[in-house]
Amino acid sequence: MKLKFLFLFLISCLLAPPLHLEGAVTLPEQFNELSPANVSIPQDIYLPINEATMKSTGIRILVFGDSGTGEDVQMKVAKGMQAFCARNGCHFGLLVGDNFYPAGVKSVDDPQFVEKFEKPYSGMGIPIFVVLGEHDWGRKGMMYNWQAQVEYSKKSKTWKMPSDVYAVNSDVLKIMALDTNSFPISKYQRQWLDDELKKSKARWNLVIGHKPVYSYGYHGDTPFMVQDVLPLLCGRADLYLSGHEHNSQVLRADCGLPLIISGSAGKPFPKIDQGERTLYVNNQPGFSYLIVQENKITVQMVTENGEIRYSLDVPKK
Repeated sequence: MKLKFLFLFLISCLLAPPLHLEGAVTLPEQFNELSPANVSIPQDIYLPINEATMKSTGIRILVFGDSGTGEDVQMKVAKGMQAFCARNGCHFGLLVGDNFYPAGVKSVDDPQFVEKFEKPYSGMGIPIFVVLGEHDWGRKGMMYNWQAQVEYSKKSKTWKMPSDVYAVNSDVLKIMALDTNSFPISKYQRQWLDDELKKSKARWNLVIGHKPVYSYGYHGDTPFMVQDVLPLLCGRADLYLSGHEHNSQVLRADCGLPLIISGSAGKPFPKIDQGERTLYVNNQPGFSYLIVQENKITVQMVTENGEIRYSLDVPKK
C-alpha cells in the first residue's frame, strides 16, 4: 500500500507544472480581468504649501498620465511640460498611472526608471506624486514587481509613491491617491477613502487614480468606479483626476463633480467620442495644469506645444 502511494505521489510530481522562480510570474490568461485583493498600509506625505502660496501665486500642479512608452511622443510631451512650467511655474506634478509599458518594472534597479521617468521629468525640479496603472501591475499573463515602484521613492528625489494608496496633506490642499487596480475587491481601500474625505479639514480635496469614472474613449466607463467610488466623491471631493484613456477629457458627473482624464502623455489613441457628460475632448498629445486659488481651481487642458485648448473654473464659496 505504501509503495502504491509513493508511486502515485512521484507521478503527480512529475506531471505538475514547473514553478517559475526568476523573472516575471506567469498567471492565468484571465489575469487582465483580476485585481490585487489587498492594498499596502497607506502612508501620508506632508506637502509644505500653505495659504500664503495659494493666495499669492496659486498652487500650480502638472497632471499627466499613460506616459511610460519611452517613445518620441513621451519625450516631446515631457519637453512641452518643462517649457510650460518654466513659463508658468509648477509646484509639483501628478502622474496618474501606466508609468511603464508594457508590464511595469522588475526591480528598483530596472533601467526604465531612468529612461522613462528620470530623464524626461527630473529636470523640472519638482516632486511628482505617482499612482499605479494596470500596466504597472502586469499585462498579458505577466506580473512584474509593482512594489518596486513604491520602493523607488527611497532612491529618487523626484518620484513620490510611499504606498500604492496614500494621502498628500498640506495646510490648504489634500490629495488622496488610489490604487484603482484593487477595486472592487478591496473594501479596505474604499473605507480608507471614505475616512480620509470625512476627516479632511483642507479647503480643497483632490482624488487621483488611474481609471476614470466615466469616459467616451476606447475603454469607456469603469463600472466599479461609478458604483463604489463616485458616491464617496460627490459633495466631498472637488476634482477626480485620472488617466487610462490615451486622450484628454473633461466631464461632469451628474452630481456636478468635474472629472478630468489626462492620459495623453505617451501615446494618444485616435478613437474618441463625446457624450452627455462631455465638456471637452482632445486626442492630441498633452497634459493638464491646475491653478488652485482660494476661491477657485482653474483646470487647463494643454497640448504638447503649450497651447491651452480648454479652461474650466471650479469655484468654491
